[in-house]
Amino acid sequence: MSLRPRTTIAATAAGAVLLLALAGCTASGSSPGADSGPVTLQFWHEMSGPAATELDALVSQFNSDHDGEITVESSFQGSYADAQTKYTAAVQSGTTPDVLMMNDISTGFMTDSKKTVPLSTFTATDTSFSLDSFPPAVSAYYGDGAGGLAAMPFAVSQPVMYLDRDLVTRSGLNPDSPPRTLAEVASWAERIHAATGASGLTMNMSDSWMIEQMSAAGGVDFCTPDNGRGSDRVSGLQLTSPTQVGFMQRLQKLFQDGSMLNPGTDNSAMVSAFASGKVGIMLTSTGAYTTADPKKTASTVAAFPSTAESDDAGVVIGGNALWISGDGHSDAQQRAAYAFVSFLHSAEVQAAWANATGYLASNTGAASTAAGAASLADPNVKAMVDQLANTPASNAAAGCRTGAFPSLRSTVIGAFTQVAEGADVTSTMSDAETKAASQIAAYNTAAG
Repeated sequence: MSLRPRTTIAATAAGAVLLLALAGCTASGSSPGADSGPVTLQFWHEMSGPAATELDALVSQFNSDHDGEITVESSFQGSYADAQTKYTAAVQSGTTPDVLMMNDISTGFMTDSKKTVPLSTFTATDTSFSLDSFPPAVSAYYGDGAGGLAAMPFAVSQPVMYLDRDLVTRSGLNPDSPPRTLAEVASWAERIHAATGASGLTMNMSDSWMIEQMSAAGGVDFCTPDNGRGSDRVSGLQLTSPTQVGFMQRLQKLFQDGSMLNPGTDNSAMVSAFASGKVGIMLTSTGAYTTADPKKTASTVAAFPSTAESDDAGVVIGGNALWISGDGHSDAQQRAAYAFVSFLHSAEVQAAWANATGYLASNTGAASTAAGAASLADPNVKAMVDQLANTPASNAAAGCRTGAFPSLRSTVIGAFTQVAEGADVTSTMSDAETKAASQIAAYNTAAG
């Protein structure tokens, strides 16, 4: 089981160049409706380890079910950043895949590229499709702005809180009544550290994911205006609201007094520290579950803590979605691609996918399958599924959408790392806001 996939794209300027390349050319290929007979689909993905094994099995199952009609040829493309670069080159050469998997924060870039067909184009005439088959947070994240979906959500994750039952109990705390707010988490972390000598708390520090999540958990939009969910493009980041300054100051204190472990950029080291009993509380992805607690008995998984009271408060999903290519792909190819991504969204497939990988099912019907019901017998898995189901479809919880997002993460985590080391929160994050605004402006200019 791997952590939520990490994406590193060198700079917004590079992303802008990629977008210009996409906008400046049209892929060659068959005209819509020109194909007949059996269809072969090229599918690019970025899964590795157990997830790749399960995905290969699902592709084989689909091919068997559609023998003589549709054949999916899947190929691993490396990291999400690698896939985005290869996709741009494929657009230029007219060799784009029929179906492309891309991660959550690349949604803005994929939408801006205008080289894919919105999923809603197909679902509009599919009487078997129901938007209610997705948890509200999932459909909100990948919404097309008109009540439909831009792409088919596939792998879904969220941040949660892991408690080491032994360390928590030895500190006189009850792991079955976990803290609900970040203020309570901080108090627990200090108490665990004082009572056991272990680190009280740790969290992802490889990029700004946790800062984004804590903003959403207080009902605060990370990007302005409206997290890019309205009619206007994102023009900046919000990093200095009272809620954000408050939770950063609280975390800074924990870092400074030794109660909190800074794992640096190595998320695997963070999970290893928790799994070996060196950390009492860990804030990270649902995808870390089987690595953090292989026997599923040493930890309690609870909802991500809130940072402020707000009806909009929630957490943002991670994972990836499946995009159907448009230019250069015939109607037959596009229809076959829709059949494939619909298969991957089916309740049975999503239940099997969740069990094999640790991702959360993107289909609400998965819980009613035999595999889904068996998985939910684990109270930790149920806690994860309940959090996803209860996440509001607010702008804050829907997350930011901008094609500049991948490179913005390095700007934010660079500033927050300074905060962790003692820098003034407001001035440091204000400087990050200024730098981010410049990066976003460069991207928006390129996007046109």
